[in-house]
Amino acid sequence: MIALAGMMLVSCDPVLIKGPEADAAISASELQSTFIIDGQFADAECTTPQADGNFIKFHTSPSRTVQVFNYKADGSVNVLATGAAGVFKIMPRRGADANQPFHVSTINQDASVSTFDSSVNVFVPGDLAPEVKILTGDSGRKAWKWYTIDGSCWGNAGYVGAAGHGADVAAGAIPGIWWGCTPAQLETEQIAHAGGTAYGYGDDNAYMIFNEDGECISYKADGTQIAKGSYTLNDYDPDCTDGYHYGKLVTTDAPILFPFAINKNGQRVNEFDVAYIDPNMMILIDPAGNSANSWSESTWWRFKNASDVDAALAGNGQRSWTWKTIDGSCWGNAGYVGAAGHGANLAAGEVPGIWWGCTPAQLETEQIAHAGGKVYGYGSDDAYMTFDMVNGTVTSYDASGKAIASSPYAVENFEKNPVSSSRSPSTRTEPWPPTTRSSIWMAICSPSLPTMTE
Repeated sequence: MIALAGMMLVSCDPVLIKGPEADAAISASELQSTFIIDGQFADAECTTPQADGNFIKFHTSPSRTVQVFNYKADGSVNVLATGAAGVFKIMPRRGADANQPFHVSTINQDASVSTFDSSVNVFVPGDLAPEVKILTGDSGRKAWKWYTIDGSCWGNAGYVGAAGHGADVAAGAIPGIWWGCTPAQLETEQIAHAGGTAYGYGDDNAYMIFNEDGECISYKADGTQIAKGSYTLNDYDPDCTDGYHYGKLVTTDAPILFPFAINKNGQRVNEFDVAYIDPNMMILIDPAGNSANSWSESTWWRFKNASDVDAALAGNGQRSWTWKTIDGSCWGNAGYVGAAGHGANLAAGEVPGIWWGCTPAQLETEQIAHAGGKVYGYGSDDAYMTFDMVNGTVTSYDASGKAIASSPYAVENFEKNPVSSSRSPSTRTEPWPPTTRSSIWMAICSPSLPTMTE
């Protein structure tokens, strides 16, 4: 037996057992031959074929996982789709070339990456899609700031998520509201909701930009960027036909102002019910997985337009303005300032260098001499004027609705900068206070919609 064992050991030479070898890396041309476009469509579900459709359906044969991407304006990668089959969307901005490039890559077994470049002709919109335009305005870039009503711009509420909440959301009311705080409180006594870190959201002049490239970027009051991500406004319904939802705002990387869920120690939110939106105001609510009318705790946010002067004046198309009387006056005279440092709280309606003012009723009674002694119909609390953005006109009316005067209008040299402190001071050299010059001022307000503070 010992001899036999020795013979066996002598006869068994070691053999190296090999695992499967990695397949050779696929070439760019081979990858391109496996990538097959099934068609272009007008919709994400690919039910309506369109020769220049923005939704492109694809598959690979033989099946292979690929990534379809293009590049954003800043040079960063924009992933359009990942998988062996699927649909990707290319929606160029206005005025772009209809022939749009895209790239397809795959990871080989040896960890190398193969890529090929291609392009496709797609529809280029002549105008922004409604769900983009409501956030970005006609310019394709719009700033939004905190909108504080009754001392609050962020807080908690009982989740409603359905019709019948009873809140006048068009006036800024929050469905099911329990509590709220000011911007300044967010990063002081309420900082625990941000995980104890102050990022710069807690300022009246913090702001966020939505642009037509699908980006949302939040900034400190001094213009320092805080966060950046993408956004889509899904199922946008400007008529709010279900009585609650104007749409669903979905973001990546939590780019909105103070994106934290209440009482969650810094948990960020990326999906929101849009409980109200128009060109000047937006109310967001975190559904937090709650069912409709559950009244479970949810977080809410309220923002206002901070840079779109056309929307501020005329809203979606037309907007009416009437007299705004503060401390008994809506029109009067003042010492002309025309420069920074006047000390007036403009957001509260204070008039720089104010000397005197009167009510609407006084305009065409004891102050009628200023109108050349003629009564036109301006002297009423209910007189109003309407800005028409489509036709570019402004028309004034007396209290009965009879037109007084009409004219084209244009806004010139408007600085679309939501940071008040960054504006350049006037180059006026007249000393302050002026001793011989007065100016006329008037205060007006929109009866239904919030206005910009800039």
